[in-house]
Amino acid sequence: MSSKSRKKVLLMGKSGSGKTSMRAIIFKSQLAADTRRLGATIDVESSQIKFLGGLRLDLWDCGGQESFMDSHLTAQSSTVFRAVHSLIYIFDAESTELLTSDTVYFLKCLRALQDQNPTSAAPSPAPSSSSPAGASAGAADEGGPTVFVLLHKMDLVPVDAQQGKLAEFEAEVTRKARESGYKGALKFYGTSIWNETLYKAWSIVISHLMPSLSSLRAHLNSFLVLSSASEIVLFERTTFLVISSVTNDKDAPDAEWDERRFERISTMVKAFKLGCSCVFHLAIAAVSTETGLLTRSPAMLFTSSFAGSKIRSPFSSLAITTPRYTAVLDALTPETYILVVAKGQIQPASIELNIRLARPHFAKLESIGMGR
Repeated sequence: MSSKSRKKVLLMGKSGSGKTSMRAIIFKSQLAADTRRLGATIDVESSQIKFLGGLRLDLWDCGGQESFMDSHLTAQSSTVFRAVHSLIYIFDAESTELLTSDTVYFLKCLRALQDQNPTSAAPSPAPSSSSPAGASAGAADEGGPTVFVLLHKMDLVPVDAQQGKLAEFEAEVTRKARESGYKGALKFYGTSIWNETLYKAWSIVISHLMPSLSSLRAHLNSFLVLSSASEIVLFERTTFLVISSVTNDKDAPDAEWDERRFERISTMVKAFKLGCSCVFHLAIAAVSTETGLLTRSPAMLFTSSFAGSKIRSPFSSLAITTPRYTAVLDALTPETYILVVAKGQIQPASIELNIRLARPHFAKLESIGMGR
């Protein structure tokens, strides 16, 4: 397999910061409540995860106990930090040593990353405007590994203080990183296993690893125009992480549409799949203004639709119809799901037909590396 299709990603942070829990939720489909039973990572746990287009993610979950961290930074430094595409470093938002010893370990990791990957000393290019919202370009940064910093367990921080805490943390850690001589890109996100912020951050990470995202978006945009849709979102099939999205400028979501709708759909559909075990198709019609759904986004409608559902069937597809829009979530290729949202009185069957007709084209793109 070409080295370009293999991406080594380090998952690091002090013990108890939540690294293994988020990995279990994203890649092993565990519920947040079940992660309490997970034990601490011993040394390094490496796993290979296959994504669309032949991309293989080599994820190294590195133990955060002091003895392991010291080993990673000394005896194992060349093994752990060499040929890294991205580093995901996790901080515990409630740690009393957040800006002291926790940050010291992070700075040591940056130094090791820079030593083992000399190009990481150069600044990374600015994110491409063709990438998904909040994501960077699909190809690896020419300046070296990209570092994603996740301030985790943000649910433990009062809601009105979360934005300020993240901004203060970002400013302080960035200042210390620059003072230590690190010049590479640092991307900060606040996360929690209890809401959609975890999916948002990891969707950006995965999008960063994807080759030729701009080409994929061009194909999605063509499908958007040909199908007269308002918005299209592409999800990775197993993790339901957002890969890419396109929106019709004329039908751009207004203020009533939640800006986190994609990640919320990821979270809810993933949880819904876990509650399902023969193939089904679920259609929901919301036709009464008394339901209160008419002014809500698809994400909100998904919430209402899934509440209390106890369906024991493998998840296949989902169609939602309201007087304002129709949304269909269905398999597109062996590795992806697609969500198509169309405004107005459009029958789900017409969207489903368009998806069926588009499958051979996108399956071919996937087989050659999603449009490379």
